[in-house]
Amino acid sequence: MKRGTHRFLLFALVLVGAIVAVSCASKPATPATPSPAPTPAVTPTPATPATPTVSQEDLDKLLAQAKDLKKKAFDLQLFEVLPDDYKAADATLTTGQSAYDAKDSVAAKDSLTKAVSMFQDVISKGVVELAAQKRKSADDMKAAALKQGADQKNADRYSPAEQSYSAAAALVDAGKYEDAIGGFDHARVQYEIAYKKSLAGDLRGSIAQGDYSKWDTGNFQLAENKYTAEDGLWAAGTDKDLASDIDSLDEAILRYNLVIQKGKEMVATGAKSATDDAKAKSDAIKADVAVKDLYDTAQSSYEDASTQFNSGNYDAATTEFQTATDQFDTAYQEAAKKRDAAQAAMQAADQATAQSQKTAQDADSQVNQPAAQ
Repeated sequence: MKRGTHRFLLFALVLVGAIVAVSCASKPATPATPSPAPTPAVTPTPATPATPTVSQEDLDKLLAQAKDLKKKAFDLQLFEVLPDDYKAADATLTTGQSAYDAKDSVAAKDSLTKAVSMFQDVISKGVVELAAQKRKSADDMKAAALKQGADQKNADRYSPAEQSYSAAAALVDAGKYEDAIGGFDHARVQYEIAYKKSLAGDLRGSIAQGDYSKWDTGNFQLAENKYTAEDGLWAAGTDKDLASDIDSLDEAILRYNLVIQKGKEMVATGAKSATDDAKAKSDAIKADVAVKDLYDTAQSSYEDASTQFNSGNYDAATTEFQTATDQFDTAYQEAAKKRDAAQAAMQAADQATAQSQKTAQDADSQVNQPAAQ
């Protein structure tokens, strides 16, 4: 391109730009478009939550679990150990059962879940307390057995009880309280058998020593049968047999005591008869007058003995009757001495009188004789 042409084009462009600038400066300013008003925020309506559903299968399992736990707590008799906790758990189960029957699955699930938890707490706490109670019961029976001398008299019964007790104690040490409950129960039963076997044996010895069986042969034979039957029940060894073992010993002890009571009554009756004889002798000799103090003492002992006899305290009655017999005998002897002394004095007086009379008669005879020639 030629230089002149180039300059012309450049000049034209500058001119056009100047014209545009002048044109823009001469136009009025365009007003600003106003901002629209803010739209208020709209709070969305919350969606209604879906009603929770509980399957019938889950409810059935919960109800069954709660009932099983209640049965376990009942069988352990925890209603006696933790009565308030047991009642609260049972009430919650009842509420859950009602909701279950009314088809209110949500309320049923809530109450049944609580009931399960509450019964679990009752059992976990209850077995600890129950194991402690069973242990104390075994301890008490062991003390009774030792006092009766069962460890020596019936070691074959006492030693197994010791073994059962030790095994139960080991379970407690291991935290197995529920298992220990039965162990302490078993030990208590064995201690009880050892104690009652020894007691029955002592009663048999008393009967033999006092020769009491002759006074009540019927009860004595029944007692002997029960005492002998105990050996077989012990050998069988089941819980049922051991329970029957205790029953057998209880009856033997009862009937042995009846024999002893009858025997003691008859011994006391014999003692009373001897006292009555001694009293009759004292009455016949007027001991109540001759030796009033001795007689009154014997009479007081007699009355005390009669009171004991009428109250069934035959040992005390026998002792008192024997004392009264000795006292009446003493009163009789002292009265007899006074009587004999009085009789001797009277006889001496009679003899003296007779001698005096004889002397006087002899004197009179001599005086009245004629004088010698």
